[in-house]
Amino acid sequence: MKVQQALLIMVMAWSPSLWAMLPPLPANEAFKVITIEGEDLPSMVGLPLDQLSLAAMVDGQMEPIPFQIDQYNIGGAVYFDGWEVPMAGAADKMDTTDKLLFVFKDAGERRSARSIYDGDIISEIILRDQQGIERFVYVVLNSRLRSEEQYVRYSAQIGQVETDFYSLTYNAENHLIWDDFRYNSYVGERPLDALKLVLNGGILTSIAEVELDTENLIAVPKGELIGPIRTTTQLDFVVYFMGLPILNFGIQIHHYPKSLTYDVRGTIPEFRRMMVRNPIITMSIDANDLMGATVQTSGIPSVEGLVNGKLDDTEIQIIDAGLDPHNNWIWLNSKRNIDFISYVDYIGEFDSSMRLLYTDDPNATSKNELFPGQTPNLGYVIEEFPMDGFVGIVVSLYMSDGFTGNPSEFAPYTRTLPEIEVRSL
Repeated sequence: MKVQQALLIMVMAWSPSLWAMLPPLPANEAFKVITIEGEDLPSMVGLPLDQLSLAAMVDGQMEPIPFQIDQYNIGGAVYFDGWEVPMAGAADKMDTTDKLLFVFKDAGERRSARSIYDGDIISEIILRDQQGIERFVYVVLNSRLRSEEQYVRYSAQIGQVETDFYSLTYNAENHLIWDDFRYNSYVGERPLDALKLVLNGGILTSIAEVELDTENLIAVPKGELIGPIRTTTQLDFVVYFMGLPILNFGIQIHHYPKSLTYDVRGTIPEFRRMMVRNPIITMSIDANDLMGATVQTSGIPSVEGLVNGKLDDTEIQIIDAGLDPHNNWIWLNSKRNIDFISYVDYIGEFDSSMRLLYTDDPNATSKNELFPGQTPNLGYVIEEFPMDGFVGIVVSLYMSDGFTGNPSEFAPYTRTLPEIEVRSL
């Protein structure tokens, strides 16, 4: 017995990870994408991008982990070559405006003094989760090692994004139309039917109101930035009326392992804005027959609506509670191994009021549906657009096999990063 104990002590001494085994991250934190601004990584700034990489301790050994560094334009969006907004920094070097991305679960235990690795380790990134447990990632210069893991796969040819959790295929002629959405663990055929975007308002006059949907709101891809952590598509978004373009915006769609984001930005010339009177824009997602699902919102988080094919008193109470433009999460719990939490954020001086769109009707239909019915159709109604100037709206959708607990706590945390500390070595 003493010999076995001695051998165990020797093994543990040789493998420090056995002494400091990290508990696994909760499922809804593990694939959270960590984003760090270049200005918070001083040891990386000014260095060639192709000489930088990340590593972490895996089973007692330093190993490369997936990462990407995205460069940004002067408007604060991901930079695309050939787009009208110029890059904020240098093309081949790390700038304070660039961002480093990696996945939370790839952080490991602290590197031991005996751990050797190819290249020079220049920074230690410390991540502290909700329990205060520390995990570590290391920035490496001049390493030849790279991880081949791809958390997000994208085919520009067929307009399909795929992760280990979901797949989404876009219509080739308009990326505001979803041809197919799948979630791997969902119990059923297809949980989501369609993304819906509708612009209501008067054209030239407020007397004759028109409704423009995805037949008139067209987003065409102009470029893709494909990375292992996040894939970004740049689109030209045009609003047409009677075949003529009346408004133009830029959209970037970001795909992450368990979420996606639509970032819409544009500057509206006053003479164009005056063409559209009293505009109201509706953004929603139409689910496919999620009878028995429940809905809660930030407007009245203690009240739970039941999707049952009709708007009952509880659901009307949720609608009447409305949404705060600065605190507007919506949680849909399908009860079938998929949940969704959505958010809307405004960028710049744009600060419109909003209200909740909530439809629970198996007979309701719209043009771009594949499946009849809206059980439910959930989203946001945004009013009071500015007369001119910059407009920015970011819509985010987070996915999970299931959220648990108090939504007032876990809903905001879905997009909250852990505490991050960077130490130069």
